[in-house]
Amino acid sequence: MKSCLSHFLNLSISVFKMGRLATLWSRSYNPAYLSALCLVVIQVGIGCIMMSSQTGGKYTFSTSSSVTISEFFKFLISSSLIIRACQRDAADPTQNHEAFPISRVSDDERKYTEEEVESERVIYAHETGRNNRTLSAAYIATLDKVSVENRFGFAKLALLYALINNTIFVAYKLADPGTVALIKSGVILITALLMVFALNSDISKVQWIAIIIQLCGLVTTQYRPETGSSYALSTYMVLIFQVTISAVAGVYNQSLLKSDQASIHAQNAILYGCGVCINAMVHLTLSYYTDSEPGFFEGYTSTAAYLVIVSNVFIGLAITAVYKYANAVIKCLATAVATGILLYVSPILFGTNTSPLIVPGGLVVFISSYLYMEFPAAKRPVVTLTEERKGNRPFNFTSADPVLRAPLLAAFTAATIFIICFCETMQIPDRDPPAEIDTLHSPFNSTIAFVRWNSHHEERVPLIKKYEPFFHTLHFSMPSYIDSPLKTEFQNLTHDNWGDGLFPYVQIARTMRYILDQPKNESLPSNQSAADITGLFNFHFDAWVNPMDFAEEDYTKMWMAISRHGDGIGGGPTFVCMTKRERFGGWQGLLGDRNWHYALLHALSDLEAAGTDFRFNPREWCVGWSDVYYIPRHLWTDYIYLATIFGSRGVFHELAIPTIIHIIDQTRRQRELSSIVNWLGDCYGGCCSEGATLDDLLEHRCGHKLNYLGDQNIVATHFQRIDYAASLLGTKNMLQEVQVLPDQPRNWTEYTQTLSQEALTAYHVAFSKVPLNQTMSVNVPPNFVFNQTGLEPPPTPEELKKQEEDRLQKIENDKAAEAARKAAEDAQRIEELMKAESEQKKLEEKLAEMMKAAEVERKKAGDQTPGERNTTNFQENET
Repeated sequence: MKSCLSHFLNLSISVFKMGRLATLWSRSYNPAYLSALCLVVIQVGIGCIMMSSQTGGKYTFSTSSSVTISEFFKFLISSSLIIRACQRDAADPTQNHEAFPISRVSDDERKYTEEEVESERVIYAHETGRNNRTLSAAYIATLDKVSVENRFGFAKLALLYALINNTIFVAYKLADPGTVALIKSGVILITALLMVFALNSDISKVQWIAIIIQLCGLVTTQYRPETGSSYALSTYMVLIFQVTISAVAGVYNQSLLKSDQASIHAQNAILYGCGVCINAMVHLTLSYYTDSEPGFFEGYTSTAAYLVIVSNVFIGLAITAVYKYANAVIKCLATAVATGILLYVSPILFGTNTSPLIVPGGLVVFISSYLYMEFPAAKRPVVTLTEERKGNRPFNFTSADPVLRAPLLAAFTAATIFIICFCETMQIPDRDPPAEIDTLHSPFNSTIAFVRWNSHHEERVPLIKKYEPFFHTLHFSMPSYIDSPLKTEFQNLTHDNWGDGLFPYVQIARTMRYILDQPKNESLPSNQSAADITGLFNFHFDAWVNPMDFAEEDYTKMWMAISRHGDGIGGGPTFVCMTKRERFGGWQGLLGDRNWHYALLHALSDLEAAGTDFRFNPREWCVGWSDVYYIPRHLWTDYIYLATIFGSRGVFHELAIPTIIHIIDQTRRQRELSSIVNWLGDCYGGCCSEGATLDDLLEHRCGHKLNYLGDQNIVATHFQRIDYAASLLGTKNMLQEVQVLPDQPRNWTEYTQTLSQEALTAYHVAFSKVPLNQTMSVNVPPNFVFNQTGLEPPPTPEELKKQEEDRLQKIENDKAAEAARKAAEDAQRIEELMKAESEQKKLEEKLAEMMKAAEVERKKAGDQTPGERNTTNFQENET
């Protein structure tokens, strides 16, 4: 702070030397245009300084202390001017001494400029008759020449300037510098009304027309066809309040200047002295009632913070110098140029969104301001100070009664402090308008991409960097990528040298922990520091990812790509959790001579003995493809702990990562039957698949692998798609108008009301042709003659030849199939005949045996035949 004080003193001395340089400037340059150039530079500088001094939309220093310090140095400058004038008067009482050779501006010019000069009213004049007094006595005597009534008037004026100088910080929190400058310089209506009703000034018809045109221009600059307005209503209320107070202060300032013949240096000293006291009380009040208010000298850690003070101290001197050599018209043009520059640089430097109508609306504002100043009303006869009654002074809202004057001033002071404290502590809305424009942005804009190389291939880095616009940060994990004494242990936010591709999850856990340990950097814009990262997305460098296809995913869940097949040529491994290897016995790690899962079982035993809150079966392990997965930040601590346990046992990553995700899912899910894992089933390939075809690439949003040594057309197609998607980021969503939001359901009647008459008629015609009473006869749709629609192009000769070959081949195939069928039928018939003959032979043999047995029985029965035996038995029964 001491260096800052010395800097201010040096600048103060340089101000006194400017008078000597004025003559030199006038000889070499056009002073009017040079002063206008200075005004442009100063106004642009102030707008940029006020924005760049913010960190994350807030000021790191106390704004009330900044204003207090500025007022204090203004007080010192005014006092030094009084002392300087006293010394010159003592040395030569007959000489007209000017500390700075700047003449008074005319009343007509002053009424256009009161808003700009505001509290910077260091307008220099001389005083005489102090040669016989001591320096301190002369200083006090100069102050005593200001009447008591005017002292209270300057105290009231200091209250207004306290509101102005403190709310300007709030204005720059809410809006961009260009908008603040445009509204601040464009609202002539308020000043004109005050001039008419407070000072009884005249406004010409042309000026009233210019005011109306200017209001239309201002509304145009803030209009957006998509949203209606550029900022929230509260933002415009703050800006209008700030401009209104500025206009009131300017008019009241003019009244005080014309009502007293005391030294202007003395008036300034009283004004700034009151300002120091009022702003100091504001700071003490904020410090008492809010915990977030920085200390008086805290937060001045950047050059911009000091420049805020410097600009507030010397802006008045600079504007006064401009009015010495220029006029109101040049001032208006300089302000227009400065505002135009601020409107242009605000989106570039500060990322603000401007209305597409800002250019035509701004031109209307500037032209109307020019017309207002070019066609003033006719001048009235000059009224001297003695002819003007002080009772007619505007804003004389403090009683002249000495008994009531002080209590009322104290009440107004308390009200001013309350308003400032309210503005400083109110909830600041976002700079974006209430109805935000739907622009395309990456769903991974707060996600770190962890890209893994198992071997050193630095030549692939330029292509992988094309993913950069879609992610918060790209982290490259590659063996020997960074030359560091730490070798494989080296890591930072964007790189590491991890060398073991069998256990990459250990390095991922280290990166997660590194990010979690990073404090939030308040000096960076939103979503720029490591503390703003919300998740980690891991994929191999030879995998492909189409980031925009993940916009509808749930970023609070874990994701894992799942390979649906184990085809033996690169697919898989399929995600499976088991307690017996037979469930996935075909995987190489579970073969009897490998048993990779034993290390995992040991790690699970260690985890069980650790006494954590994880829910898991110590005899269950999981296998799965682990090249593409996502972990949200709120689950990183679980991942880090489990990865450390598994890494200590050397668990292979295709066992470790699926099991880690499975344990976290079982432990952190909020409902028993609802998983917090999103399975990415549409990722192509698997751990060791060969290069994908072009169709595979275009039909899947992610996959493995992209063969950089294979077909370069496939590689180029993917990254051309990535470049095109990156070019759309930040642009308007062209599908916004046809979107149907889930919270805005529509019934059928409401939907038909949105259709055109042609569309509604086409629907009714189609509905009348729908067969509502038809039943299915066969389980196939009807066939159509080839090219019945006429949409297909005629076949080429090669295609006709191929069709004929296919037709002949089909005939041959049909003949062969028919012959095979007949041969099969003949073979079956012969087999059936042979079987029938065999059965007949067996039947005959059995019949012969039966007849032979019957003959033997007959002989045993007396050589009677069965008929003879029946006859004999019948006769016996009759008897």
